[in-house]
Amino acid sequence: MSIPSQQVQSLDGHTGPVHVARYNHGAKYCLTGSADRTIRLWNPTLGKEIKKYEGHGREVLALDISSDNAKFASSGGDKQVFVWDVASGAITRRLQGHFGKINAVAFNKEATVLCTAGFDAKIMIWDMRAASRDPLQTLKDATNSITSLSIPGSTNPDAVGAEIISSALDGHVRTHDLRMGKMTEDLIGSPVHCVLPSPQSPKDTYMTSSADGKVRIFDRSNGGLLQTLEGHKVGDGRVRACWGYGESIVLAGDDEGKVWAWNVLDAKPLSANPPAPHKKAITWLELSPNGKQMITASLDGTVKVWANK
Repeated sequence: MSIPSQQVQSLDGHTGPVHVARYNHGAKYCLTGSADRTIRLWNPTLGKEIKKYEGHGREVLALDISSDNAKFASSGGDKQVFVWDVASGAITRRLQGHFGKINAVAFNKEATVLCTAGFDAKIMIWDMRAASRDPLQTLKDATNSITSLSIPGSTNPDAVGAEIISSALDGHVRTHDLRMGKMTEDLIGSPVHCVLPSPQSPKDTYMTSSADGKVRIFDRSNGGLLQTLEGHKVGDGRVRACWGYGESIVLAGDDEGKVWAWNVLDAKPLSANPPAPHKKAITWLELSPNGKQMITASLDGTVKVWANK
């Protein structure tokens, strides 16, 4: 069970805290979004900045990249959602409707639909094929800020983006099945910073990270708690966790700039006191699909790139 633990690059172009870092599909490139209001495209392996995208008036908090890597969506403190053309850097769509900062954006697998959510406790669903300025649908079940969104990919062609999973500061994870018109909610209790369905079996399992300093793994069929992982320090900011390769390990950044890793089977951390590669809190971490590389973003303004030793 190896995790990428050797730092190979530091991406140092941003002039403010970095809130989000996402690999593109294939993980050859990554995008980062910062309080400096810019989004940057990098080759993480070479540590080179390729392009800078400017347009947001406040901090950038969320990014999602379409499956063909041709476009990406961004959102943040200026209450706007932009859809960008990766190659030209042009903003192709501007979506307005939220009345607070937007914490999450997510495309469905075909990038025909974009979901957005944030401080106003609403999920807005936008049709990427229509020129309409209004959302297709607005979901208003949450009672506090929505922190993350996921639209699990499906091998069933009829299930295109039919399910939206969200986490909120009201302590709930909600699943909207749009075809069935059904919403289920699971009470986690503590404000939830993120929910991540299992990449291998999103129908069966999801993981949450919450303000009480616990990462929990749940059985989706019955809501049962499968595992609780703890030890990392959580502050006021959101703490992002991620599944390790093969899902035998779970990783999370913490408020002290440390990267924690746990063995899922026995819930034990791989190190009881991991080193702190970042000077401030880690806001985001993400593993490449093959598990050979990882990126960590921090309030210290840097993004570190990690590879297997």
